[in-house]
Amino acid sequence: MLEFFRRHRGAFLITVTVIIIISFSVWGGYKSGRDGPERQPTDIAFTIYGKNYTVAEAQRYGRGMNMIYMLQLFDLMSGLSRASSTGAGQGNDFVLNQIVLKHEMERLGIHPSDAEAKAALEKLQAFQDNGKFSAERAYNAEQMLGSYGFNSTDMLDMMKLSIGFNKVKDLIGKNYVASSVEAEKAYASQYQTLKVKTIDFKLEDFKKAAQVSDEDIKKYFEEKKDTYKTEEKRAVSYVFFETPKDLDKKTPEERQKLQKAVVDRVNAFNDASIAAGAKFEDIVTKLKEKAIAADLFTESAAPEALKAETDVVKAIFALNKDARPISDPVKGTNGYYIFTVTKIEESKPQDLAAVKDKIKEALVAQKGQEALTKAVNEARTALADGLKAGKKIDDLVKEKKLTLSALTDITVAEPPTELANGYKIAQEAQDTAAGEVTKAIDSDTGASIVYVEAKELRKREDSSNLRQNMANTRADMERQRLFESWFSKRREEANAKVLIGNEA
Repeated sequence: MLEFFRRHRGAFLITVTVIIIISFSVWGGYKSGRDGPERQPTDIAFTIYGKNYTVAEAQRYGRGMNMIYMLQLFDLMSGLSRASSTGAGQGNDFVLNQIVLKHEMERLGIHPSDAEAKAALEKLQAFQDNGKFSAERAYNAEQMLGSYGFNSTDMLDMMKLSIGFNKVKDLIGKNYVASSVEAEKAYASQYQTLKVKTIDFKLEDFKKAAQVSDEDIKKYFEEKKDTYKTEEKRAVSYVFFETPKDLDKKTPEERQKLQKAVVDRVNAFNDASIAAGAKFEDIVTKLKEKAIAADLFTESAAPEALKAETDVVKAIFALNKDARPISDPVKGTNGYYIFTVTKIEESKPQDLAAVKDKIKEALVAQKGQEALTKAVNEARTALADGLKAGKKIDDLVKEKKLTLSALTDITVAEPPTELANGYKIAQEAQDTAAGEVTKAIDSDTGASIVYVEAKELRKREDSSNLRQNMANTRADMERQRLFESWFSKRREEANAKVLIGNEA
């Protein structure tokens, strides 16, 4: 363990991690026997560079994603996840790419030192407090890493991997520089001023005009009656392990004691639930916990106590009662839940009378959308043909009884923020010649057609900086492409073979 994080321990606010449920999603993982195929930790998960790696080793590499996320090494996370995607699964690629990166660092003679890694760790945003390195935050992170089976040495090694990743990328593409022409095109594409006007079509107007008969409703029901069923209902009994309140008002020692008490209770209940033949009620009684009963409810209408607990409710309706009588701990907004499903009321077919209003609403929306689409397409064709014939846009919209609305001048980089589809409008206008209309653009209220009146590359006080930023961005994109192409070849040479697929 590193004295680097230890020497200030006495003065730290020690925060106990409240529960970290490790999901062994890579290669199916070792199962407890309650569900899914069993994989032993010693089973061979994959081979790479002619060496076998076990399920346990694969899972440890996979859990490295949690460490990377905690340290906010997002460049490394993104790089390892996408540097070489082979279709083996994101988790597989992430793990295998770590090994390939380490191999290439060794081959290229890239060996970051402990001192270099420590200095980089001190600069991480995750460890900053008021702009300075916080040994307290570093120590708390180390404590949390223990829940994943890691320690500060592993954290240091991950930092070395991040440093090595950046050095390898520099070796491959650092000398690439975007051409001035390419940069200028990119700048013009993003910052060219667009003078545009819109023609808006409101879906509600077409829905109001939609006619739906009883025969239409009956026919629709007959075609889709198998899909009209009542919602499944479930009743549960659960224990809520509430996060201690007002922790910020407690001393470090009190805070640690209160949090540890919650951790111990959740662990004790979870351990007891795994035992063969375990019964929820017996565990509640033995551990002197309080069980809360929730009568039958649907997923869309949870009881008041669970309305804000979206993840908990989803877990309740996802649980296979026969395969897993007692759930794993599920994180809620203010604590953890462990539950058992006590009753299930299966969904049942509904008759026409029960769903008539819902079907009418669906048909009105469908017919309204069809009419809107037809009107937009016909209007666009008429406008485009009229403009080609030399007519003016104002005369054309008047002829078609449409309304032309001017927007403030925009750019792709600075789209109209007052519109939900503002960025799409700017993009389509950029790709459309001045004096022409764009294709139909969906909006939150219907659809729009945009007339591009003019395009101007205006002078800006910040144009020099913006051009340089565009050049840097284009260069970074190309460097990333070069690196990914190079890394993909190295991955092929590694001859990786996944022997156990993603099954979790």
